[in-house]
Amino acid sequence: MKKHVPVTVAGIAALACVGWLAARHAEHVMLEKSINSFRQTLGPDASLTYKKAWPGLLGRSVKFTALVFRQGQESITADDAEISKVSTTGDDARRIGHLIFHKFQMTDTSGNLRMDDLALDGVTLPTNGDDKHGTPPQGLEIKHVDASKLHGFISSLQSDISATRLTVDDYGNDEASHLDARDVRLATNVAPQRQISAKSVLVDGVDLAGLYNNLTYNMPYTPRNGVRDIQVDGLAIDGTGPLMHVAKVSSHATHSEASEQEVSSVQGLELWPSVPNLSLLPTLGYDHFRGSLVLNLTHDYKAEKLHIDTFSLDAPDMGRLTLDGDFSEANTLALLSAGAADMQVMSMNLSYKDHGLVPKVLANSARARGVTPQEFTTSLQTDLVPQGSDPNAPVPQFLNYLAHPGSGPLTITLRPQQPVPLMAIAASLSMLPSAPQIAQQLGLTVHAP
Repeated sequence: MKKHVPVTVAGIAALACVGWLAARHAEHVMLEKSINSFRQTLGPDASLTYKKAWPGLLGRSVKFTALVFRQGQESITADDAEISKVSTTGDDARRIGHLIFHKFQMTDTSGNLRMDDLALDGVTLPTNGDDKHGTPPQGLEIKHVDASKLHGFISSLQSDISATRLTVDDYGNDEASHLDARDVRLATNVAPQRQISAKSVLVDGVDLAGLYNNLTYNMPYTPRNGVRDIQVDGLAIDGTGPLMHVAKVSSHATHSEASEQEVSSVQGLELWPSVPNLSLLPTLGYDHFRGSLVLNLTHDYKAEKLHIDTFSLDAPDMGRLTLDGDFSEANTLALLSAGAADMQVMSMNLSYKDHGLVPKVLANSARARGVTPQEFTTSLQTDLVPQGSDPNAPVPQFLNYLAHPGSGPLTITLRPQQPVPLMAIAASLSMLPSAPQIAQQLGLTVHAP
């Protein structure tokens, strides 16, 4: 009986070896079949090459080294890659459960992108569509992205971009995406050169795929209906020196086909004299501007009107400016930039409470003329207000405020007979002393305590 034991053990071992070899052979056959099916999914204009491929744990994934994917002018390379849960039949053939890349690089006409590590979940590959059968093209969809040490170049912006960590959820056509980026940097390579950085950027509810196509391929971008939230911490824009620093930017908006309501704030805002129109700051005794901003507005698309509930700019050592009113349709960026000069004013209320700026401006103007501030304001009164003028008219009220800026806020209202560009209003105000009828045309009233 005992002499049969070695024979039995040897037989079992032989069967195990045969079974293992058969399993490995079957595993590699399935591997080649999966890779070939995956290649067919990519389409005839795509190529997939690699140095080595082998099955992952329990054959649920395929691992590659020196992976290279090319399609048209786009190429993707990775030192190591793993593809899990690849579907091979029907519509599911475009879907991949999980992708992992190490030392990832992508290059196309829009620029290039490198990452130390990249993981993607729930990937649906794009298709070109079929005009013959009326099938529209489908864009890339990704349920979740996790990337580290990102570096890239954006051709359309001629800019380098980097981030230490990036996560994205729900990327796809008209999807409400979520983006969380840390230590973001953007450097432009064209004059004037700028370096933009942020400690963190959070974006919720924005169609990131649509925004990417707009920036990269100049495709139209339409904001999606729903809620949008943006928060940026530690924002800085620098040139050869500092230009703008912000502790926190927050924006919340609700968009529909008819309107959009938006509430935004800028905390810890700092602007330096190198910023256009701020070169006078050192002359007034300020090394740079410090303050905060709050904006609450509604875009009425049907009426083509922008209603500002509140625009507040508060600088503790300068003053506080508040504004509300109705304007011709304009975007928020135009409101906060030089584009505001072209906005059509339907009605506007403005209030200014001085915290030290007005005396500095008066002192600077008086010094340039070789007189005292009091002599300067007196000369303005003499030159701009004829004898017998109505003391409640805009010019006398404004000059009265200059003489006593600390007594209370200056308030200005505008009710033009028809919408007037903001720049045209500014030009008209300079003509008031010689043409007081302009005040009636603009519906202008000025009140100083």
